[in-house]
Amino acid sequence: MTSTAPHEILNPKGTCPLVFTCEHASWAIPQEYRNLGLSETELCRHIGWDIGARAVVASLVRTLDAPAICAGYSRLLVDCNRDVHDHDLIVPESDGSKIPGNQVISERERQCRIERFYDPYHHAIDQLLAARKADRPIICSIHSFTPVLQNRKRDFDIGVLFDRYEDLAQELGQRLAHEQYEVRYNEPYSGYDGLIFSARSHGERHGLVYIELEINNRLITGTTSALRVGRQVGEVLRAVLCMAR
Repeated sequence: MTSTAPHEILNPKGTCPLVFTCEHASWAIPQEYRNLGLSETELCRHIGWDIGARAVVASLVRTLDAPAICAGYSRLLVDCNRDVHDHDLIVPESDGSKIPGNQVISERERQCRIERFYDPYHHAIDQLLAARKADRPIICSIHSFTPVLQNRKRDFDIGVLFDRYEDLAQELGQRLAHEQYEVRYNEPYSGYDGLIFSARSHGERHGLVYIELEINNRLITGTTSALRVGRQVGEVLRAVLCMAR
């Protein structure tokens, strides 16, 4: 997978009062980084990106006429869903795979990756939110998770992650459950542990409501299934928005 920009904006003039973000949309690595020493097969695993998440976002955008911003490069280069001071902003190992190109990172290289790939993505989100401030949009970050991590099974379909906005999370989760999805709250990661960094940081900066959805990637590995899930989740979000507005 190749990419020429640190972010991709979908449907920037969309009319829906939702803004989607996708921090792990791509497994692309700039050519000069030589795949960080990994094979393409390794990069295509869940360690390199959130499998199916970009396709779900594309479906949500079409279903709701909403704008979205997707990161252009792999989370292994720099993780756009982490604070710049987090220890796992650039990981030397992920789910049992060593990342050769991340074993020894100088402060200069760390800052270079932040400036080239991380900051432009977050600046683009800020610009889009500022342009739509009159709409008071809800920020919804879309991710996927692997069904098995470190030999631990995750036997559910969708995780609704939150910290401040529990009422919204409960409403969204209950409606997703009504559509026959098995839903968990703050799983497989918890918003209370700071693991919804992107949604939270932009929401707090702009005074907006925010939430994150984690979708089991077994549901969205194919284009057709990802589009179907995106449509279903989009209709649920539409109903939630109607209640919230």
